[in-house]
Amino acid sequence: MREIPEQTRLVARAAFPRGSLAMRVRDSLGAVFSDAEFAGLFARRGHPALSPAFLAMVSVLQYAEGLTDRQAADAVRGRLDWKYCLALELNDSGFDASMLSEFRSRLVTGEHSDRLLARVLQVLSEHDLLGPGGRQRTDATHVVADIRLLNRLELVAETMRAALEALAAAAPGWLAAHTVLDWWDRYARRASDYRLPQALPARDELLRTVGQDGFCLLESAYGGRAPDWLREIPAVQVLRQVWVQQYYRDHVGRCGAREAKDLPPGLLSIGSPYDAEARYSIKRGMAWRGYKAHFTETCPDDRPRLIVHVDTTEASLADVETTPARHTALEAAGFKPDQELVDAAYVSIDHILTAKQHGIELTGPLPPDSGWQAPDPDAFDRTHFTIDWDNRHVTCPNGKRSCYWREASSRDQLPIVQVTFRLLDCTPCPDRARCTRSAHNARAMTFRPCGQFEAQQRICADQATDGWKEQYALRAGVEGTMAQASSRCDVHRARYRGLARTHLQHVLAATALNLVRTDAWLAGIPPRRCMDLASHTTPHHPGRHHVNWPAGSIKGKLHRSLAPRPGAPGNTRCPQPT
Repeated sequence: MREIPEQTRLVARAAFPRGSLAMRVRDSLGAVFSDAEFAGLFARRGHPALSPAFLAMVSVLQYAEGLTDRQAADAVRGRLDWKYCLALELNDSGFDASMLSEFRSRLVTGEHSDRLLARVLQVLSEHDLLGPGGRQRTDATHVVADIRLLNRLELVAETMRAALEALAAAAPGWLAAHTVLDWWDRYARRASDYRLPQALPARDELLRTVGQDGFCLLESAYGGRAPDWLREIPAVQVLRQVWVQQYYRDHVGRCGAREAKDLPPGLLSIGSPYDAEARYSIKRGMAWRGYKAHFTETCPDDRPRLIVHVDTTEASLADVETTPARHTALEAAGFKPDQELVDAAYVSIDHILTAKQHGIELTGPLPPDSGWQAPDPDAFDRTHFTIDWDNRHVTCPNGKRSCYWREASSRDQLPIVQVTFRLLDCTPCPDRARCTRSAHNARAMTFRPCGQFEAQQRICADQATDGWKEQYALRAGVEGTMAQASSRCDVHRARYRGLARTHLQHVLAATALNLVRTDAWLAGIPPRRCMDLASHTTPHHPGRHHVNWPAGSIKGKLHRSLAPRPGAPGNTRCPQPT
């Protein structure tokens, strides 16, 4: 571990007598990253050989304070507390801001993004601030991609323009030989709706023209005389995918735009040529195109609450699909929980039973019976029927047995059992109105196989008890983590493009939050006090958050030093409203 220069130590201590986040992290945890663990992340020959451990720490501090690359480089060059944390000489001139972007590229290319969080968790474990087992809680939040929302005409025109730009840089001679003169006027400028025709017939004609141009370019790029590497250009591949989604060709080769009913679903639809992995999704009435960020944190009472797992997925992927991979990753990292608290989006009876086999109690509200009979106290819901699993039939409240029993699979490929009663029994039944609303068909039921069904009934019964509700109330604390990640690291907006780079953003955000929370914990600030920031305001500063920090803590002293004196007009760092 590199020692802090003595002059840097003395000057930084004189300038920051109470310390700062960067200084306290260095004092309590030491040099978190080392070059031995990131030896493969040095820049290639001919580039500045900056230490990857150094760049990793700068990146984490950058996210802890919400800085841009240029601001982070300036902080390394000019801030004493950062020089203290990074063990730099006072006259160190720093580095160019572009080195941070290049370092992130090396992390993404080598698939080393998760190593940053893993290393910090390892250091925290060595300091007895993190351990296996216990309770954890998981939640997801939306992430808006760093792209402009495009309508259909803008999408195809901009995709064509992006492909031409990429080919002009990679193969200018080939492009000049296979281009059409009209293309330069049509695709020279960015496709913006105010530049496009406003009349519907003219827009439809332009849509077909762009489609024909794209097919012509693809035929040339995928032709036998074109170099093989030409079709490997990402922009050309995106052009081909978008054209498959948006256009078709008839038997004589004429190009036509697909109708709305023939367009792909949000799970597959590409919305921008500059981020082909961003997907469209709707959740609780909010629509966005981008990704989802899943954070899993510990929630003990005697240790800081730390984020132990981060996952970034396409926005259209269901939350429940991430559960098995998350449990596998936590077990491999040595942080497998005894209990995981999640919301209803992460829960299915199959995942609960699978998690239990791995020693994890997955706790979350199972969806109730969706039939119309369930909320009606006078109707016959599923609980009024008796299932005989051995003899494969169901008995209704009036003693009639089902005549049809079939084991099948649902749309999600889950095992189900389909049961139907005899029409001769259901038609004259005096309680028919309480059982089915069909005018002609008999009562039919669908439920899960025996093991899943009985476990589902048992868990639903437990969910109605006060003990289960009190235990599950702890899950609500993860909302504070989402608020903190949004306000400090802006996780709701992607800084970069592509799933891998966006995941790196979330890993850096989680790593920075862990250091921030560890610093608060070591300063004597309990996690619940930190979360109270969202609901308490100080009378001295209307609209500012306020917490009664412990008297001896660093933040308590800092808060009192910033508070205005009685009779004073107000603190200059937070002026009173006029």
